[in-house]
Amino acid sequence: MLKKQDPRNQRTRQSIIDAFYTLAKRKNFEEISIGDITEEAKINRSTFYYHFVDKYDLVDAIQQEIITNKLFKDIEEQEAISEKTIILTLQAIINSQTGLSLQCQRAYDAFKPKVESEIKKHLTQSLQQLLTKQYGQHPDHFVTATFWSWGIYGVATACIQGEETLHTAVPKLMNIINFNSQININ
Repeated sequence: MLKKQDPRNQRTRQSIIDAFYTLAKRKNFEEISIGDITEEAKINRSTFYYHFVDKYDLVDAIQQEIITNKLFKDIEEQEAISEKTIILTLQAIINSQTGLSLQCQRAYDAFKPKVESEIKKHLTQSLQQLLTKQYGQHPDHFVTATFWSWGIYGVATACIQGEETLHTAVPKLMNIINFNSQININ
């Protein structure tokens, strides 16, 4: 706990993360060593190990920060699943994936599957919470939220690849969600 509260430790931790991003633009993930990170961050190895177990722990921390702190904050503040929720969700996924791939160009493919899995898991939880807010407790909320989260993630990926646009995707997703809600929720 003390590590997170001390501003010096926060700056050092951020310096390590920034160093990783810098290296990930030039090198594949497998090529990045702890020595590379410490040299780029201008710290010693023990300082790195004070903050992270290894480079995989560093990547996990980056993913968790992106997913929990940035990606789902606006979504979880919604009162119900609506067009605004879908737009926020698509934009968050698109922005996080695009930003992460730009920041970690050479290393992105190595941890993309884990990021995708974590996004879907957290999105499922967020949508399940919104369903409970909107309709009360129901045993089918988890399955419904899982179905929607995987679909929304897939549509966001299609938008990133240029196969779909937000303008056309949102109404289609809302039709599916409204249809599914009428069948399963009521």
